[in-house]
Amino acid sequence: MANSIAKLLDSFFDNKMEDFETAFPAAIESVNDDGTVNVRPSVRNCLRNMQMEPNMKDGKLMVIKNVPVLWAGTKTVHIEYELDQGDTVLCISSSRDIRNWKKEKWDEAAYDPVSFSGNDLLNLLAIPFRRVQESATTVINIDREGNVTVKASEVTLDAENVKITGKLDVDGDISSAGNIASDGEIEASGKVKGSDFATPTLSFLGHTHLTAGTGSPTPPSVYTPPSP
Repeated sequence: MANSIAKLLDSFFDNKMEDFETAFPAAIESVNDDGTVNVRPSVRNCLRNMQMEPNMKDGKLMVIKNVPVLWAGTKTVHIEYELDQGDTVLCISSSRDIRNWKKEKWDEAAYDPVSFSGNDLLNLLAIPFRRVQESATTVINIDREGNVTVKASEVTLDAENVKITGKLDVDGDISSAGNIASDGEIEASGKVKGSDFATPTLSFLGHTHLTAGTGSPTPPSVYTPPSP
């Protein structure tokens, strides 16, 4: 009798655990227009009697469609970056039915569940991640000392005002479509070029010395007073 009950419980839990999900890594198959992603699990599910999840007709695991992506951020700030096919995500499954919540704005309202289900493929959320040792086109590195290094092909700052406190070192050219003001001195080891240079009392535009020559200047002759 005890063995029969044990086998019955084992069979029940095997059936239940076959569809029970908490989290698993996956690869993005495609990105949808609404920002959700279609993913393929990167690890096979273990079915009853230790059978492995089979491949589909395309020779790969089943595609799970329309999984919302969780981004790091708040109501006022968030970080955006593009997702592409082959990117890795961690799929986490909610213990509560979040199908209504996923369709609406993510605010403070509490949404009613569709059913008592949870921890299944219907309640997935995807979190993008990458192992540190893998190369990337853009890298932001913060060390223990608080130093920040940004490696990118191009950086664009779109802000009304950018304030830098401290010394600014630039290894390269600087171009500006507007005015440049300085409260201190400006030094240059090379030539200073421009269409005009002006002071409060003088403009260099058209201000030339036609008689200026090159070479060493001739010192003035010694003054000899007239004889009495």
